[in-house]
Amino acid sequence: MAEVLPDIDIGVRGEATEFLEQMAELGKNSGKFKIDRHRIHPGPHRYDIVNFRLTVECIHEDHGFQLIAYEDRPGRVSVELQAARWSPDPPTKAIYVEAAQGLVGDLLRQYNRQFGARYRLRVGVRQAKAFAMSERTTTLLKRFAMLANTSSLHFYDWQRFYALVRESRQEIPDYLFRSHLTKAGFSSQRAAELAEIYTHLWAFKKLR
Repeated sequence: MAEVLPDIDIGVRGEATEFLEQMAELGKNSGKFKIDRHRIHPGPHRYDIVNFRLTVECIHEDHGFQLIAYEDRPGRVSVELQAARWSPDPPTKAIYVEAAQGLVGDLLRQYNRQFGARYRLRVGVRQAKAFAMSERTTTLLKRFAMLANTSSLHFYDWQRFYALVRESRQEIPDYLFRSHLTKAGFSSQRAAELAEIYTHLWAFKKLR
């Protein structure tokens, strides 16, 4: 059984989007990462994403991470580690945290030296207030994520996606929903797109 991976974030002062831009520039200048930026508007609040895809050799396949700044969560930048295939797969908590400290931590130390900051990775900071997913919601989410064609959803994939919204009494938090999809094989961009649709469907459901 796969271990529950911890939430990781960085507490920042000032504009989180500015921090993302500065980290993206450091990542680009390091020559180790391919950088992609996304700005998503799933509802009343925007969030900004910077993807750091590792371009040098690594034991994990297609490895990298993303930094996410939520407009409604000032002062906090979420960190999510990604890999097409981990070693071992799925990753243990220790491997996941080690990857964060290696990739993100190294870049963060460069940031601190350049900007005179004292930022650090915070591991497991949201666990005390973690979203408790019911057995029914878990079943519906797994049914969709595990059976879906991750590159292009088919008719029955969409039916399972709609059932996830229609039959569940819980709205899964955006960051957790995207995390489950990326771990199931969806690209980060596709996971973000589906999370936006999921949020809109839940907004419509609440109007009923």
